[in-house]
Amino acid sequence: MRGARRAGFTLIEILVAMAIVGVLSAILVLVAAPGEATQARNEARRLAALLELAFGEARASGQSIAWSPSPDGYAFSRKGEDGEWHGIAADNAYRRRSLPAGVSLGAVRLDAQPLRPGERIIITPYGLGGAIQATIAGGGASITLRGGALGRVMLDQSASLNGQ
Repeated sequence: MRGARRAGFTLIEILVAMAIVGVLSAILVLVAAPGEATQARNEARRLAALLELAFGEARASGQSIAWSPSPDGYAFSRKGEDGEWHGIAADNAYRRRSLPAGVSLGAVRLDAQPLRPGERIIITPYGLGGAIQATIAGGGASITLRGGALGRVMLDQSASLNGQ
């Protein structure tokens, strides 16, 4: 019975199968990863939801909340008993957020006036003093957020640069 082959796989066969599975998994991860345009849309939706949440919370609590945009992210803050604005804890929904690589927060306007660097938008229990507009861009997509004085934030995706 020297010519009889034993059932099973050799070590080489198992290693080749594992290498094939590894390569296919890596390709799937790269293909399934969201592009910059998708990330920009997701960030615009998140920011719109957080701004609406801040409007509702300011109205319910009677305390103002501030939103501070920057090109690479944004932060919310609350006024403390000392009268100064303080950042919000990292485990809170209003924590400081950085935008993913390739996604940026463009021009922010309050009542059609550009917001200066370092300036914040104050959300009072009575709403905003005017209309807010901000643009998030990435991967050829440009999404404009438009918020009214009463707290509703809409997304305008028709401003997409590549027609998506």
